[in-house]
Amino acid sequence: MAERTKKTVLFLCTGNYYRSRFAEILFSSVATKMGLPWQATSRGLGIDPASGNSGPMSRTARQVLETLGVRNAEAMTRMPVSLTLTDLEAADRVIALQQAEHEPMVQANFAEWHRKIEFWHIEDKPGVLPLIEQEVMALVARMLGGGHEPPPVKEAKPPAPGKKPLAKVGREIAGRRGKGVTTIFDLKISESALQELATTIKQRCGTGGTVKDGRIEIQGDQRERIVAELEKLGYQVKRVGG
Repeated sequence: MAERTKKTVLFLCTGNYYRSRFAEILFSSVATKMGLPWQATSRGLGIDPASGNSGPMSRTARQVLETLGVRNAEAMTRMPVSLTLTDLEAADRVIALQQAEHEPMVQANFAEWHRKIEFWHIEDKPGVLPLIEQEVMALVARMLGGGHEPPPVKEAKPPAPGKKPLAKVGREIAGRRGKGVTTIFDLKISESALQELATTIKQRCGTGGTVKDGRIEIQGDQRERIVAELEKLGYQVKRVGG
């Protein structure tokens, strides 16, 4: 039986030296062990020769990978590579490791790809490799469960003509370990319409989110963007909180 053609997930960070390299090598190793027809590569959005990065990739990242039993001499010894349009076109899925850091870079250089990129929230600092491992394993689990292909996006319909429905927009941080969410609530719409609206807002903001207890939660402080998008969709928006 012919081997299935593998799809490619492309991980992005700034220097292609630490976070994206770790994600690339770990994902490829786990995917191979699990028989998943996916492979990974990685690129940098803003490689800076003066950054102080020395050698092909972070020694810390290599040591943690080796501790996990992951060894890939070819991937670990190549030098960092800058992202090109060809890389984006060749990938089946693109993930940038930190939205706040990488979204402006994407918009500045590859604006047409902004809505096609999934953004995680992993900062460039010591100690984040276990978090990347957790996100990579969750990604593999979703793929094994058939969730690797994003469903067709069903755009939310504008409200019916007449009085504009009210949507309240706020932000919550308490109890979320510093990772706040933007909330949209007090919407007088059906559950299906709420789900469609959440999907639309997530797509337009380029981030994740969920519907919980009759309200929408969007990752990060997206208040300005969400207010603008809701108004475009015909909602009357009231900001709540600071």
